[in-house]
Amino acid sequence: MKREYLGDSYDAVKRMWQELLADWAPLHAEPRFLPDDLCEDFTQLTRIPMLSARPPNAFSILNDPDTGIRLPGERNQAEGRTHISVETIINQLRKGAQCVITFDQSDYRNTKLKRDEQRQAKMHRLAEEGFHCFYYVSHAPFLFALPNADALQRIQGILKKAGIPEDRLENHRQQANQSAAPGHDKPHR
Repeated sequence: MKREYLGDSYDAVKRMWQELLADWAPLHAEPRFLPDDLCEDFTQLTRIPMLSARPPNAFSILNDPDTGIRLPGERNQAEGRTHISVETIINQLRKGAQCVITFDQSDYRNTKLKRDEQRQAKMHRLAEEGFHCFYYVSHAPFLFALPNADALQRIQGILKKAGIPEDRLENHRQQANQSAAPGHDKPHR
């Protein structure tokens, strides 16, 4: 995140995520996406503290890259302040996060996949590892990744109770079809 973007409408959405998750699994920001001199101002504005080496027992992570999530299967999976890979999100879930929320405005133009198909490809990679996910689709899109179906239902319930329109939540198509059939909740590895 760059200082010139601090206080934009995207930060208002991040603050909303912080408020909604506060009673369940408090949100902590992954600090590598913020310059050191911006962390304090970011936390003051969004109320999201930086993730420490020892997070609390129940916690969620906000990944806030400038651009978004790398498309699985693409050669370039480099990470920095602008991008994160799905593999990193998988590792964050494996380390105990109840929810990982990642800003994702990336749009690969040199692929045959449309933007919604790119979102589905990212969700599919998470589902291959047994995780659950959905996108909040708006001018400030975010991927929500969760360790299991219970956490998925919990966060979607929290968002719906807050008044988030259901049509803003784009589910992984394959998981949505499987969840209709009983006994298809694959535990994460």
